[in-house]
Amino acid sequence: MRRILHLIVCFAALHAVPSVAQTALSGLRGPGDPIASEGATDQAAEGATVNPTQSNVYALRRTLNSAEEETGSSGLGTNGQVLPVRPFSDRLAAVDRSVPLADSLIDDSVFGGDTTFDAPDGIRLGSFTFTPQITFSTGWTDNTSQSASGTAGGLYRISPDLGLVSNWSRHQFDASLRGTYTGYPKNSDDNDGNVSAAANLRLDISDATRVDTGASYTYSREEDGSAESTSSGADHVQTFSADLGATRAVGLVAATGSFGVNRSVYMSDDDIESGRDNTLYSATLRLDADTGSVFTPFVEGSLLLRRYDESCSDSLCEKRDANGYQLRGGLAIASGPKLAGNIGVGWRIEDIEDDRLDALSGFVVDGSLVWSPSRLTTVTAGVGTSFEATDIDTASGSIIYSGDLRIAHGFSDRLVAETGVGYSYRTYQGVSIEENTLTGFGGLTYALTQNVALTADYTHRRFDSSEDGSDYTENAIEAGVRFRH
Repeated sequence: MRRILHLIVCFAALHAVPSVAQTALSGLRGPGDPIASEGATDQAAEGATVNPTQSNVYALRRTLNSAEEETGSSGLGTNGQVLPVRPFSDRLAAVDRSVPLADSLIDDSVFGGDTTFDAPDGIRLGSFTFTPQITFSTGWTDNTSQSASGTAGGLYRISPDLGLVSNWSRHQFDASLRGTYTGYPKNSDDNDGNVSAAANLRLDISDATRVDTGASYTYSREEDGSAESTSSGADHVQTFSADLGATRAVGLVAATGSFGVNRSVYMSDDDIESGRDNTLYSATLRLDADTGSVFTPFVEGSLLLRRYDESCSDSLCEKRDANGYQLRGGLAIASGPKLAGNIGVGWRIEDIEDDRLDALSGFVVDGSLVWSPSRLTTVTAGVGTSFEATDIDTASGSIIYSGDLRIAHGFSDRLVAETGVGYSYRTYQGVSIEENTLTGFGGLTYALTQNVALTADYTHRRFDSSEDGSDYTENAIEAGVRFRH
């Protein structure tokens, strides 16, 4: 009897939503595939049927891995570090988490910026789904060291990307591990790599209460022409961060309290110790108004505590430990699947212990926006502000303002194009140093099979500094093969 009822329910579901039947059961597409959905509609109209042998294949629904979300405009602007262009979907994940206790802001009708013919099914590991991916590419650049003294040469790049998403009906755990190794056969001294790992856990205590916790690690190279690299010799940056927060809805207000720790360690190839190693502690309270409208206002305040590893025991050195605060207000935008995001502005100050150094203070602007003008086109924009430590004499630190605009379009389920431009401006307080970075990017992806795709990319990078001898440009072109399950 139970088997008969099950067959009746399945039969009714298939006839109730014929336009998504093929997408849901094929095991080859997620429900976020607009092209597949349209194709399924056409086939249904023609009387096509779904292969019943596919009905038991586990099909990964298109989920946004919160561990892959970006901060600010880090898709192209990289806070003084040399990092690869982030995947388009990372900003969608950031916007999706921007409003506490809200339903998903990015639904399946928003184009995710990637080919859907080879959309990953993932590997089922108990109550988790594991999605492995790796890209091999080769190409040429006119500046292998990305510096004023760089020379032209060939390159190869290996980029693994691993994701893990829970399939729980309640709560959520996401994890991500990415890395890139770039080699230059004729200039091996310029070989470079970076790694990023993150994990997020969301606990749904009740309909009105949620707990979020996360941890992350990044390893990357310092911008070669930056004043930090040339003054201290630091070539590499490691960042460790962890946060814990809880959100509670009380009437028309959602209150979020959180604590965070961010540790930065700077290293050099010559084992030179850096005076910049520090840990930043923060405690934040945020209030969101539940207006039920497109625009939801919020206010946020943070207490900051920055402590340096290097102690100062005499009057000659500068005591850089600082206490401070940040105040920010803004709007979260939720206009259905077509427009979603958030924008916040405010002021931040870090009052440094040494009276000889001015307080590091400035205007803060952060935000991310996703606009979906059609089912096959998505536009994203981001802005971000970063306050960075320094050990340059008489300098209090630096502030980096960055922004970017990116567009992705799907010509078919196999062919996708993306382009974007990013800009960052870095200004130091206490010394007259300014740095500007402009990045332009364009790429094509073609799904050759359901597991293999071909990629082609062009990147232009221009670095300008007020310091003599630091300016450079780079043009790089690459072609590669991407494998994923």
